[in-house]
Formats: sequence, structure tokens, C-alpha cells
Amino acid sequence: MYKIALLGRDIAYTKSPAVHRAIAQALCEDIAFDVFDTPYDKLSVAVATLLRDYDGFFVTKPYKTEIKRFISGADFSVNLVRCADKTAYSTDGAGFMRALDRNFPDWKNNVNAVLVLGTGGAAHAVVGALTSVGKKVYVLGRSVVNAAKLIAQHKNAELYTGQSAEMAVNCTPLGLNGEDTLFAFCVPPAFMYAYDAVYTDTITPFLRRNRNSGAMIADGTDMLLFQAIEGDRILLKKEFDVQKVYSSAAKILIESGDISGGVY
Repeated sequence: MYKIALLGRDIAYTKSPAVHRAIAQALCEDIAFDVFDTPYDKLSVAVATLLRDYDGFFVTKPYKTEIKRFISGADFSVNLVRCADKTAYSTDGAGFMRALDRNFPDWKNNVNAVLVLGTGGAAHAVVGALTSVGKKVYVLGRSVVNAAKLIAQHKNAELYTGQSAEMAVNCTPLGLNGEDTLFAFCVPPAFMYAYDAVYTDTITPFLRRNRNSGAMIADGTDMLLFQAIEGDRILLKKEFDVQKVYSSAAKILIESGDISGGVY
């Protein structure tokens, strides 16, 4: 049996256990998956326990950048740690790009620039993935200092000051409790595509406003699935067809009612 976990804070909403059960079923593997919903003052103890007792663990908000304190050589943003050799990975970028390709098949031909909302770990992965395929990225966050630190890590990224973009991506947690991300950042919904890394059981205000303005929209469900599959591939040290595993796992999750499909 493989022992895998998720480390984060205030993550009672997470669908990761169901996702990894579905992946295990699709792969015919025995995977135990636990959730470490950990306050900051218990982070060191939780990481020590995970490194000692687990094969690997995924990292979510707000620890994707904080985790590098415990893993030498870790990149700025980490969402996966393999415990045996204390190696850190980020599968968010790969998961995000696969999700875009699935939900918006023509996006690469239609998008020259992308507005990314947020400056945390997910934003770093998304900005890196987009700039790696030649897209211009504009970053907007509540902290100009944090936004400047993010763009300093990536070529072809700069601060958002009202520039035109064909796609908007929400990488903040706003929306989990019904917050309107565009309103919070004073950005009008004028995009061809809108992707929300947040996933909820109902459409977020960010996606609703973009849909009402004519944009194609999708939430973070597919990103969640794809990054989890990529992560399990690393932890299990197995090669398999990611798309086939995705199709099988998504079917299991939809039939069980754990996900709704992610596109509205």
C-alpha cells in the first residue's frame, strides 16, 4: 500500500481524497490518502510526520511556497514532496496546461496574453507554464511587492496595469466562499477565456461574470485531476497514459457525484 497525504490549512472542502481514490481505482493500485489540515504553528510537526511515515504528500494553500523551508533545493512553488529522497516537485503547471487544452482546445491559437490574478504558489506554477509556451503574462495581486517577486522569477511576465489580454486566470482562493474576484481586483470581464483554479460545487462569481460577458469558462476541477495524476505517477514511479487515467478517474468521480464536470 502507498501512503499519500495532502498538507494545507483550512481545507475541509478538499476533494483530493475522492480524486486519489478514483485514480487508485483506475490504476488498480492500493493507495491510502489522508488530509493534514494544519495550522501554521503545527506545520513543522506535520511535515516531520509526513516525511517519516508517508511515501509522499501534496501541498496546497497556503504552504506551497512555505514548504521550501523544509526541503533543500526546492523551487519557489511546491505542490508535491516525495518523502524517500525529500525531493520537491510542482505538478500544478502541467495539470493547468492539460486542463486548458481539454476545456479550451483552440486557446493557444487565440491567446497572446493572459491576466493572472494572485501571487501565491498556484500563480507561480501557472505563470511559469504560460510563459514557457510563449504567452505574455500580466500579474495582478493585492501586494505589488509579491507581484514584483513573482514576475522576477519568470521571463515574459510583467505587472498588470490595464493591458489587454484574451484570457483571465484566477489563482487566488477568492470564490471558495462566494467572493467576486473580478470585483475585488477592479477588473472588468472582457476576456475570451476565463479559468478559475478554484473548484466548488457551484459556479464562482468570477466565472459567472465572465460567462455573462461571452467568455468560455472552466473551473479548477480538471487541473485538480491532472496535477493529482501527474503527482501519483511520480510517487508510484509508474509510467502510464495520463489521458486514459484521467478519463477513467473522471468517470468514476462523476458517477459517484464527487465532481460535476467543471465546465458550465
